[in-house]
Amino acid sequence: MPGLNPATITHARICPNCDGFATAAVPAGTRHRDGSRVLLRVDCGACHGTGTVPLRPRLNAADVEVAA
Repeated sequence: MPGLNPATITHARICPNCDGFATAAVPAGTRHRDGSRVLLRVDCGACHGTGTVPLRPRLNAADVEVAA
């Protein structure tokens, strides 16, 4: 199709534990005086609330040793 760019491949660094949703709001069960719920905000333990993880370094063929 003319005019459309092909999809580019990006190296996503999304955290595999939280799938990028780094902070979750968990209702505590109690309510404020105005009737709204008390929410606890909990960060992902793996990415510490960022939603991303650093890329792992790639191994080169020279870095791999073969045991005989």
